[in-house]
Amino acid sequence: MELLQDQVGNIPKRHARVTVKYNRKELQKRLDVEKWIDENLDRLYTGQEDDIPEEVNIDDLIDLPNDEDRVKKLKELLQNCSNNTETFIRELVGKLEGVHKQEELQSEGIEHPVICHSHHRHEPYHFNNPQQHSHNTRGQNQTL
Repeated sequence: MELLQDQVGNIPKRHARVTVKYNRKELQKRLDVEKWIDENLDRLYTGQEDDIPEEVNIDDLIDLPNDEDRVKKLKELLQNCSNNTETFIRELVGKLEGVHKQEELQSEGIEHPVICHSHHRHEPYHFNNPQQHSHNTRGQNQTL
């Protein structure tokens, strides 16, 4: 019975936890950048709170082809700031390195095998466990 409790959808919990931990790490990295942006915008715009940009969209910045375009976009967003924004811009562009777009983080969660209950869509999860292929799959929808 304990063996059955250790598996979710024929995938050992150990594999599911590794994936969740990885996704959580990526999500936490993004949240840390968002928090950093908020805190630093508050500092930059002290005394001129009405001029704070409504949003610094991380995904829009990630979508830009290079750091030069990111710097240009940020300068446009922060043009009403009376304080020097160069350090903020340089640090933010550096922090965006390796940050994933929000939709990528969400799709990883949706495609997570524990959530979708379809271990056949996730070949990497049973790469080291060939016995999973021998389970009786009659009646299961295996189309993609």
